[in-house]
Amino acid sequence: MMISGNFIHMIMTRMMIDVMMIKAMKRRKMVLWSLILLPLLIILFYFCRGEMGSSRSRQPELQTFQLGNGWGYKILVNKKTLIYQPTIPAIDTVCPFPDERSARRTGLLVLNRLKHNLDISVTMEDLEHSLSD
Repeated sequence: MMISGNFIHMIMTRMMIDVMMIKAMKRRKMVLWSLILLPLLIILFYFCRGEMGSSRSRQPELQTFQLGNGWGYKILVNKKTLIYQPTIPAIDTVCPFPDERSARRTGLLVLNRLKHNLDISVTMEDLEHSLSD
């Protein structure tokens, strides 16, 4: 009777150890998955946060500004400068726009292209057309 009691006690002890080991393995798996998923969720949140908010706040906005001897324009999205153009594009010399009207018209051309997902490059023909009206 004594041998069978010790045998049963040994089997019960072994079963409890096995159960504890299984629980420990499950905990390690959970910690491992947490270590993998948490950084991924943080990265996902970081890159997607710019797309949150109303679409109105994400609309590009044109601002003209005066330089010492001329004008320029910038296009902002969420109050951050996307395009800063202090000089007339598409010409060989580096000089600012002569007046606010020409800076605004060229900026509006670029802004409309940006809103319609078109190429925002400005050519000489674009300048002649937009500044001649």
